[in-house]
Amino acid sequence: MPPGGKPLIVMAMEAEAAPVRSALNLDTPGEKLHSAFSSEIWESSRVCLVLNGKDRRYGVDSIASQPAAIASLLAIERVRPSLVISAGTAGGFVNRGGHIGQVCLADSCYFHDRRIQLEAFDAYGNGNYPVVDMGDVGRSLGFSLGAVSTGNALDAPEADLAKMDSYQAIAKDMEAASVAWVCEQFDIPFTALKVITDLVDSDESTAEQFVSNFEIATQRLGDAAKDLIELITTEGEDYAIRA
Repeated sequence: MPPGGKPLIVMAMEAEAAPVRSALNLDTPGEKLHSAFSSEIWESSRVCLVLNGKDRRYGVDSIASQPAAIASLLAIERVRPSLVISAGTAGGFVNRGGHIGQVCLADSCYFHDRRIQLEAFDAYGNGNYPVVDMGDVGRSLGFSLGAVSTGNALDAPEADLAKMDSYQAIAKDMEAASVAWVCEQFDIPFTALKVITDLVDSDESTAEQFVSNFEIATQRLGDAAKDLIELITTEGEDYAIRA
């Protein structure tokens, strides 16, 4: 990567991104990256943030894997970052010690809903993308370290739960693995920073938990993103890849 590259944060929802931009002093208006897409980017002297944008037809945040991949591609081509961080809210797991407001930093990243029962395609479907080894950083900040698992549904049927159990996922989101795939193509270091809004394996509705806990989680996300960026831009950017 070119000397002086900055970390790039990739986010899906404006309501998630606003506290992060505020915490990182990204106060100037965002800039569109491509005429065909609504993705916007914010830049400062030490960090960049790209937002997937709004869906033109439905008028909602462009969440999930396809918009995240496009936003990541456009932003990487624009800023050539030193590190890409998929940041946002996620579901957690009671049976692995998860709780509302928990901050999770990826040590591995998978898809849990790409079930391709064809020879040689099973591993491709799972992903298991390279993630930077930031264990020391995460522990110093009090973050939980573990697998982040991505799928394009808010709920989690039994097949998805079984897949996530197989690699002991601590966070379930809708974007990280797609961002990780783009980073792998560019050979750019990747990680994911997620804050828990809902507990996947609890008896409560995922949607109700998400709405109830969203504000708390996004404020926590802003604080966590600030702490992470301050530490890695102060300590340097010698990132080791975890295969």
